[in-house]
Amino acid sequence: MEYLFYRLWQLLIGKSEEDMPPFGSIIIIWLLIVLNIRTIELLLNHFFDFAYTPRGENEIILYSLIPISIVLIFNIFYLFRRRTKIKLKYENESELKKKVGNIVLFTYGVLSI
Repeated sequence: MEYLFYRLWQLLIGKSEEDMPPFGSIIIIWLLIVLNIRTIELLLNHFFDFAYTPRGENEIILYSLIPISIVLIFNIFYLFRRRTKIKLKYENESELKKKVGNIVLFTYGVLSI
């Protein structure tokens, strides 16, 4: 997850202010993780008839907001606060590691869709 954060950050650099690329990276990761969680939930429901059915409007809102909030809070506290350490860790990576990392991230992106 740190490497995905770093690569997205590097992709977004130059497009806006200093703190915006890391924040944009967090939002993209947040969206990918939430979509992955919902996809797993739909697959479990389809194959195993395993799902929680909210009964009221308030339950639907809570059912949706709880996982979304947990993932966003985790990203903010884990990734955004450690952004300088993550940058220092990956900015001097070799070309081979960069290529392998890009292949892994591309595969993750394709499989997430």
